[in-house]
Amino acid sequence: MFRNIARCITAFALLFIIGLVVTVNQVNQIYLRTPKADAVPVVFTIDESIGGTFAGVASKLKEAGLIQNTFWFRVAGELSGKTNDIQLGTFDLKSGMNYQSILSAITSTNVNEVSVTIPEGLSIKQMGEIVASKLSVSKADWEKATGVHSTFEGHPFVIAAQKPDSVDLEGYLFPDTYRFFKTATAEDVVKKMIDTMALKYADAVKDNENTEAKKLGFTPHDYLVLASIVEKEVRLPTTMKVVSGIFMNRLSINMALQVDSSVNYITGGDDPSVSYADLQIDSPYNTYKYRGLPPGPISAPGANALFAVFHPTETEYMYFLTTDAGDVRYSKTLEQHNEYKAMYLR
Repeated sequence: MFRNIARCITAFALLFIIGLVVTVNQVNQIYLRTPKADAVPVVFTIDESIGGTFAGVASKLKEAGLIQNTFWFRVAGELSGKTNDIQLGTFDLKSGMNYQSILSAITSTNVNEVSVTIPEGLSIKQMGEIVASKLSVSKADWEKATGVHSTFEGHPFVIAAQKPDSVDLEGYLFPDTYRFFKTATAEDVVKKMIDTMALKYADAVKDNENTEAKKLGFTPHDYLVLASIVEKEVRLPTTMKVVSGIFMNRLSINMALQVDSSVNYITGGDDPSVSYADLQIDSPYNTYKYRGLPPGPISAPGANALFAVFHPTETEYMYFLTTDAGDVRYSKTLEQHNEYKAMYLR
């Protein structure tokens, strides 16, 4: 009997010690620990993809190596009363920050800053409208900063991309969620977005598998043009890679790309199926009339579209269409493609 009592006491003592160690460790994680002097800065972004939910943010912080345990981070959030105060934007954090410091950073409503979200696939004009709604940036200022004669013609990425002098910065501004000071100018916004595009482009081009594009002598500008078309045509990452492969098949045999999105870029429309009259428009952006790539991008490509044009899926398909339900149908022949059009497009 005494032996059993001794075992129970020992077990309770061990549990108490373990609980004390865990508690002390978590108190340190939540309130006390500080980054080391050589801690690597981490740019942490909270965007609409996770909806700003506290659980989603906790999971993303753990993936980034900024917290060790999502449960205890959520406990810290409850203790601080900040679970509903998450802000969308980009934050400069460091590995080793305690949970309260992280919470203070990502819930801060700095009155001097504004969060601006630019979705994928927008045109420069549409971006300008969003920026103008958030900042004191006029239409004229935006057009000057992004136009053919923009001061950013001398930006290292723009130069390296071999952008033609005849086109503006369409496709060179990366769509994302940004934080700007309320006093930010059009130049401040454009510079940050081009800098981000340069980084995202560098990530996407790693291990470039697009052998056909290399044979055709694609410049970085050409990849941006193709990515902008892919961005407008389909939405899913896997579908983007297949469609990128289809476009490369067409380009390799000098077949017209024949995409409605490029015609919509001319007209400013957003029709899933353009009219016969629109198809007759004489413009180098009309990919039904002119073969090859248009002179410049037609939208702002996101990370998935950029990756797709450097890593296209090899395929024998030559055609595709998106049904009214949002599904994509591929075909090898024009006959099969027309059959699908009759079946799925009403």
